[in-house]
Amino acid sequence: MNRAGKLSEEDFLLFQEFLKEETGLYFENKEDHVLCGALLERMKKKGHGSYEEYYHYLKYHSESRFELRELLNLLTTGETFFFRNMPQFQVLMRDVLPEIIERKRKVGDHSLKIWSAGCSKGDEAFSVVIAIMEVLPDYKDWNIVILGTDVNRNVLISAREAIYTARDVGELPEGYVEKYFTRKGSDYRLNPEVKSLVKFEYHNLSKDSFGLEGMMGADIIFCRNVTIYFHFETTKELISKFYDALSDGGFLFLGHAETLWQITHSFQTIEYPETFIYKKTLKAVNSKENKPKQYKPTIDTTGFGLEKIQESVTEIKIKPVEEDADFLKAVILANQEKYEEAIAIVSDMLKKDKLNVESNFLLATLQCKQGKMAEAEQWFRRVIYLVTDEPMVYFNLGNIYASQNKFVKAVLEFKNAVNLLKNKKADEPVRFGEDFTAGLLLQICKRQLELFEKKH
Repeated sequence: MNRAGKLSEEDFLLFQEFLKEETGLYFENKEDHVLCGALLERMKKKGHGSYEEYYHYLKYHSESRFELRELLNLLTTGETFFFRNMPQFQVLMRDVLPEIIERKRKVGDHSLKIWSAGCSKGDEAFSVVIAIMEVLPDYKDWNIVILGTDVNRNVLISAREAIYTARDVGELPEGYVEKYFTRKGSDYRLNPEVKSLVKFEYHNLSKDSFGLEGMMGADIIFCRNVTIYFHFETTKELISKFYDALSDGGFLFLGHAETLWQITHSFQTIEYPETFIYKKTLKAVNSKENKPKQYKPTIDTTGFGLEKIQESVTEIKIKPVEEDADFLKAVILANQEKYEEAIAIVSDMLKKDKLNVESNFLLATLQCKQGKMAEAEQWFRRVIYLVTDEPMVYFNLGNIYASQNKFVKAVLEFKNAVNLLKNKKADEPVRFGEDFTAGLLLQICKRQLELFEKKH
């Protein structure tokens, strides 16, 4: 390994795997300035002359857990402020909280349980308290449990102090600063009544159990701009745990650049004009999709009849009537997870009609279902050869590349999808998409691009 200086590829891979296993944090490349700066600062502080020495200290020293804590404090300090992502707080106050409150009042339940996972300096958790106070005048008669957790112990200290700057409170609605804060010099100190409703605890989302009060049976979980730093598999496991932790009908708020598209089908996407969030529904609980799976493009069992195909396929040979029943049979088998049987049927169909777009798309999707991403890529490319203007095909390619951490290729495909979607009406159905409108797919593609831009 190199002496302290530029981080070599060999050094980086060791730290990358170590941090992924211990914290869930995933750094894409050795040029990441946050990682490099944190490593150098801690190496200097501990007196290590090489990355090798510091890595072995973190990996094997009896007091390494204390050093890892200090390193995490440098790696996880993120930007935050009150009512960040205002559209989500508007939805929280206008729709989500009233729905939960009404549902609970009907059964005589006067409790609210909300978890801010990755709470940083407490801005988010306290913003939730303020939202509750505004929406629920008799909140004092309710049993309210609000938990804020973070892996950075320094920000937890700040959260418990609840002293903020003018910038931290700058996005609050008019009148909220005077109502909920006391100004002292340049500081804005949160009023004790708000401060007392939140409990802050250390918690490692990728390693620790969900045993703290406020986690299990949560009505709402906020985990915004956290999973963008996690490896794909870590995110899948975390979202699965969130699903189990939420009460039936509970809501999950992610960051504006985060999506569950390639993570899980368990949650229902609730779309609003200004944003979208996720909901745990009884339907999802009872479905076969209640556990997160590897990214798999959807197979839409509706609209694949002969009439639909005749309407949509114009520049290629129309599929004969006698083959339509086989196609539908393949779709049904796919939804029963009998992928090999479905592939056999579609392959036979393609021997008779190699240019059938739906059959090519279905075969590509089935390859994804089996985790055969290289084959899926080839078949999606074949669909593009047949029809060049279907955004869902580029979207699926983008997700394949993203799941393989091929972000340059993923960005190109998502941009292709965006360019096509811009020319469609927002409420226009998307071909090959299960209940997708052009507007919703456009939002998801843009969020994916924002995520990749932030990572790189």
